[in-house]
Amino acid sequence: MPNPQHIWVYSVSIITIKYTFVMKNKLLTVVILSMFVSGCGGGGVGSVGGGESFALVKSDYEATEYNNQYGLGNINASTMYVGGYSGSGVTVAVIDTGVDIDHPDLVNNIATGGYDYVDNDSDASPSGQGAAMSHGTHVAGIIASMKNNIGMHGIAYNAKILPLRAGNSDGALAYSSISNSIDRSITQGAKVINASFGGYSIPVSMADKWKLAHNNDIITVHAAGNSSGANPLLSASLPFYSGYENLSSTLVAVVATDSSNNITWYSNRCGIAKNWCMAAPGDNIYSTVAVDDNNYSGNYGTMSGTSMADPHVSGAAAVLRSMWPSKTAAQIVTILYDTATDLGATGIDDIYGRGLLNLANAYTAQGVLTLYTSSGNNYALDDSSIVQSSILGDSLTQSLEIAVFDKYKRDYYFNLSNIVQDLTTFSMADELSYSDSRVSVDVEPGVRFFGDYDKDSVQFDNDYKDLTLSFSHNQNPTQVFAFNDQTTVSGVSSQYSLYSDSYLSKVNNASIVNVTRDGDVITSIGVIYGYTDFNNEHPINGMNFSTMSKLNDDLSLIVQVSRLNERDTFLSNSFSGAFKIGAASTNLINLIVKNKVSDNLNLITQYSKGRTSVDTITDSVVSNLSDIETEGYSASLVKSGLGINNGTLFATFKQPLRGNTGDITLSMADGLNLDDTINFTDRNIRLSPTGTEHQLTLGYSTDYSNDTAVTVLLNRRDNPNHSATANAENAAMIKMVKRF
Repeated sequence: MPNPQHIWVYSVSIITIKYTFVMKNKLLTVVILSMFVSGCGGGGVGSVGGGESFALVKSDYEATEYNNQYGLGNINASTMYVGGYSGSGVTVAVIDTGVDIDHPDLVNNIATGGYDYVDNDSDASPSGQGAAMSHGTHVAGIIASMKNNIGMHGIAYNAKILPLRAGNSDGALAYSSISNSIDRSITQGAKVINASFGGYSIPVSMADKWKLAHNNDIITVHAAGNSSGANPLLSASLPFYSGYENLSSTLVAVVATDSSNNITWYSNRCGIAKNWCMAAPGDNIYSTVAVDDNNYSGNYGTMSGTSMADPHVSGAAAVLRSMWPSKTAAQIVTILYDTATDLGATGIDDIYGRGLLNLANAYTAQGVLTLYTSSGNNYALDDSSIVQSSILGDSLTQSLEIAVFDKYKRDYYFNLSNIVQDLTTFSMADELSYSDSRVSVDVEPGVRFFGDYDKDSVQFDNDYKDLTLSFSHNQNPTQVFAFNDQTTVSGVSSQYSLYSDSYLSKVNNASIVNVTRDGDVITSIGVIYGYTDFNNEHPINGMNFSTMSKLNDDLSLIVQVSRLNERDTFLSNSFSGAFKIGAASTNLINLIVKNKVSDNLNLITQYSKGRTSVDTITDSVVSNLSDIETEGYSASLVKSGLGINNGTLFATFKQPLRGNTGDITLSMADGLNLDDTINFTDRNIRLSPTGTEHQLTLGYSTDYSNDTAVTVLLNRRDNPNHSATANAENAAMIKMVKRF
């Protein structure tokens, strides 16, 4: 350090100072970093309505108070207000010429514990007339004047001001008063110190006080000065000097811009402090003034200078510290720097440093959003999703808030339902494009071929004595395991088949190997492999055992007992990223009763019930899944040989598979603790939809002529996808297929 008592600025080109340093009395007459332009009369502006209310958009906050202080708009403060943040719970120390603690726009935002180090009493209001009498009051108003529909309001209008009078109304601040004020800021729990003063030398003892503030996790905000210099004043440049480099993470130098976001003619530039310097509005700023100041005719006035730019940054820091109280001073300062609007030369430059304060950007999540699990792992939000099948209906679309974190580990909240997607399902529009291309061929005695060209499905049966070995691909598994019962309706796809409501029918692109033994009671055992989705991303495999008993000539019963195994999914519901799960197994039974009512009239009923067990993994938001019970049923009446060319008429009533019991527990991030660890809360969701879907289908299909087929479908769904809030759906389709 050049002098054991003082720190001197090396850049002698800006050393011209108008005031005298009287060292014997420890009085430092600093340059008050503002220019007194004009006083504005009146005690305030007209009311814009009643008290503050919750607003949905920025414009709701951009009322008269807001617009009277253009700096609020230039730094995009209203974005934070929409989010509900305005500095509550944070104290900002204002070391200055005093703050009018009884000002009607400040009185409710004055913290206890302020002090007057000039008059040595607890009333930190300015006393005595002078050019700088209202300087501290003006600064305090920019930071935290109240939002009360009069005058203007501060950036952090719910923060508290700790008034510390270290200078008289002429703008002379003593070293000792500044040092004592820093100490008091620490003991009174201030999170931010506003220093709208400065000089070209300060004693080491006072410089060390700024270091003490840094060590106590306080952000200190310093005005750059009004000498049009290339570098800021000394206190704003402290990190440039040996022994004070660490202050660059919590000390912010501030230069002044005008209403057009250009550097003002009088503002010092960032220069040597560019890495810890930023810009904020400082020209013609409207704010509070001391009520008894003879320089003004009312409670508000306009001032200019880096002294006015400084409190914009202090107020912004207060709001961010209120929003994220677990973040350190250094972390908040980094956010302010990284989110500033770049001005001047690209990147960090000698004039604007980091750029213009931008609260909208500082409030907005930055970088990749991540979800954390209670085990400490994290996943990108974009890589985390839940795709739910109709079996669970709307049970997962709960209005639950979960925290996600940006690159600074700041918490933001979104509704869980925003990441829940519905599994793509077959629709009547798909049915319209379906062409019945099923064929059955006896290749040779004991060898049969089944196929459907439209589905790329195939099945081979090979008889050996009383055994039949079958291999099939992309056939309806329920029908395959129902001994290939051919009670079907030509012209309609498997979606409207008589076997479309069992668990097995949910397996897509299925490959099956099955062995059947003939006898009085026909039995079969087979294995299946396929996917739970149409994109073939989620595999499923299992085994099935079936029996078919003829109860009499007209009545038969098929019993299918199966076990299906899934990985990363259960019941066709898929979970990825932070929500991923382990293996799942479903034990199920499917009963099919076929009753020949009369010639060409058959009644086919089906009932399915299952129980699913799901494993959870450590690194997942899903912390527990109880066993899930599901069921579904259908009844179909089929009349063949009816109407034109012996067409087929059928009617089906069904309840698609539905979850009845089961719970999922999500260990959800629920904010940050004061030590910056993540708090987790367990939320339980009942895996039972709000409604029960019932579906009625009426269809008719016929070969109108040798080369023309006609299909008619009428369909009604009540509570689609088991959602009680979903509107009923009615659909109709007439399709004519011409064969060439």
